Amino acid sequence: MRVTDITFDDSGKVKLTVEIPETDAYLTTHAPNMPRILFRMFPYLAAQRCFNQHGKSLRREALDTEVPHLFEHLLLEIQKQVRRGIRANISITGETEWNWSIDPRGSFHVTVGYDNEIVALASIRLAERIINALDSKEIALIDVDREMQRLRQLVKASRRFIPPLRGNGSVRDDEPLISSEDIELTV
Repeated sequence: MRVTDITFDDSGKVKLTVEIPETDAYLTTHAPNMPRILFRMFPYLAAQRCFNQHGKSLRREALDTEVPHLFEHLLLEIQKQVRRGIRANISITGETEWNWSIDPRGSFHVTVGYDNEIVALASIRLAERIINALDSKEIALIDVDREMQRLRQLVKASRRFIPPLRGNGSVRDDEPLISSEDIELTV
């Protein structure tokens, strides 16, 4: 799986084009251990709400869904975990779509909310690495705890330079980008 295009819009949504080159193996039924391992790695992932045609829970839907759909939920979970305790009041959602009568087979469009562009981009890349490592059975090469800690540090550091978004995507102007405590003057 490969994220080939990333577009941030002004409404607090990031739009991704995700491609799966082996178009016959785009379902989790071709990689049945992928959802199970993800649910062990990210226990709260299974509790996410999933709005699908059959009204299934994410845990059930993940057993037979498109890998980019699972990627969408992983991306949401990573962002939620790194934001926990910092900006937990903003809800983020996602959606996965495809139309192979218009786009090439294996091409998907994933749209996910965000409140920090830098953290969203880092979360996208981590989620992509995790999905690919699961697919290639090399997940042990990724220290997920260390990567999540790095993302939490990125959240804290980036809050100094990027204004947080409101739930509607507008910039909060009641919080300064840089406070006087962030500036160190040397004479």
